[in-house]
Amino acid sequence: MQFNNRLLMAPNAADNDTKRMLFPMSDPKGLPLTENVKGSALFYENGFVMPKPVYFSNMSTIDIPRVVKRIQKQVDPNWFLSEDYWEEPY
Repeated sequence: MQFNNRLLMAPNAADNDTKRMLFPMSDPKGLPLTENVKGSALFYENGFVMPKPVYFSNMSTIDIPRVVKRIQKQVDPNWFLSEDYWEEPY
């Protein structure tokens, strides 16, 4: 069975056997290199000839309480639909 999408996080740290199992259509030594940073990965999708390097945001640097406060300031509770269409249980 073939998967449509494949993702290898920290590809520079993976050994050639891992790369060969995940990307059997490519030579592990010919795969593109990525920067050695958190969030780097190789992504393969059907139709690609070779996996492409991608970079994801470092989630550990996000100030979650600040983001939640900002969202709470922007959300208006009146935006949501009234749920008075539910029937009362008997």
